[in-house]
Amino acid sequence: MTFDDAGSIHPDGEVAHDDGGTLTYVGPRRGPAGAGDLDVTGTIVMPGLVNAHAHSAMTSLRGVSDDLDLASWLREIRRAELRLTAEDLRWGLRLALVEMLRSGTTTFADMFLWDAGLLGDVAAAGMRVMAAPTVFGYESVGYPSADPRDGRATLDLTERLAADFAGDRHVRIAFGPHAPYTSPPEVLRDVAARAARRDLRVLIHVSETAPEVADSLALHGLTPVAHVERLGLLEVPTLVAHAVHATEDDIQILAAAGAAVAHNPVSNLKLGSGAAPVPAMLAAGVTVGLGTDSVASNNTLDMFEEVKTGTILQRGIHRAADVVASEAYLRMATAAGARAVGFPETGVLAPGRWADVVVVGTDSTRATPMRAPASFLGFAARGDDVRHVVVAGRLVVRDGVVTTLDEAEIRAQVGATARRLAGGPA
Repeated sequence: MTFDDAGSIHPDGEVAHDDGGTLTYVGPRRGPAGAGDLDVTGTIVMPGLVNAHAHSAMTSLRGVSDDLDLASWLREIRRAELRLTAEDLRWGLRLALVEMLRSGTTTFADMFLWDAGLLGDVAAAGMRVMAAPTVFGYESVGYPSADPRDGRATLDLTERLAADFAGDRHVRIAFGPHAPYTSPPEVLRDVAARAARRDLRVLIHVSETAPEVADSLALHGLTPVAHVERLGLLEVPTLVAHAVHATEDDIQILAAAGAAVAHNPVSNLKLGSGAAPVPAMLAAGVTVGLGTDSVASNNTLDMFEEVKTGTILQRGIHRAADVVASEAYLRMATAAGARAVGFPETGVLAPGRWADVVVVGTDSTRATPMRAPASFLGFAARGDDVRHVVVAGRLVVRDGVVTTLDEAEIRAQVGATARRLAGGPA
């Protein structure tokens, strides 16, 4: 069965692509399978999932500070981040790539430390990324044990990476000012000017907690959304992470600016930050993607978990089962997410789109009986139901095994990092 963005279901379907990794056919099966074809009998074929917000290299910090609010969590995590070396980050990123691929994610947006080598790792693994090197203040060094660059040098690096990877089908670059409360106004104005000049996107955390909004009102007389708008940041394509406490006026600002939101329901719940006003955003026409945030604030990178949690969370808050359909969250995790992270060529199964395809097994008890594939994907499927993953026409997961990365070595290396950070033997 194929499931596409329009909800079309083909019980006996076929998906075909050309040698360049572009879909050429999606529809009912046309004939017998050919040599090299992937047998997807008894499965659901769907677009590759899009994780609209992650900090992938943080996988070695999974389980650190599990029971703290965001402000306290940030302090604890920051202490650990300052000790991460370049090799720690590389192995951490690779572990995240394995976890995402195995659970059906083919494209992600990420704010952390990035360089050409790390971007090359993503492309070699077969994934797509919108990478935003993190910037705090001009003089702040984000990850001193891994890279000596301060904020100014990181902004310059962002522009160089954008030039070096221009036209790359796996890598797109964005500016990554961390947040209005960590990046001073002069940095945000600079980012807005650079992004406009280079035609680049911006990824930034905004309005994640109620105290953040209260502090912004006290300091600037404006909500964080209105503050970044006044600084010109929303004049360029911007992906706002979280927006949990966006007001009605904030939502109208985001809609008018054409900004997108990366909604992270599990992370926001785990940190006690709240729940984003997603129905109001969708009603206003805001493009909403779905993200996991880091495994340090979520513990998994399973996008199916985000789809179910996000859907039932909104229904519980509004006490209405019809306030949002699971199909809306599936669109956030596919087509809408792809638009939000600057990869509109993917996220939909249709001729002319890129051949990023996920094959989901239906042989589990959770899939029995199979009354409606969309219902199964929205409420019952898990990442470990993924059987195969194709990106750009390339088979990168076969029978649940990532073909482009050595999972055993990666897990051993990240385990050694975690033991060192905990003070034990590497």
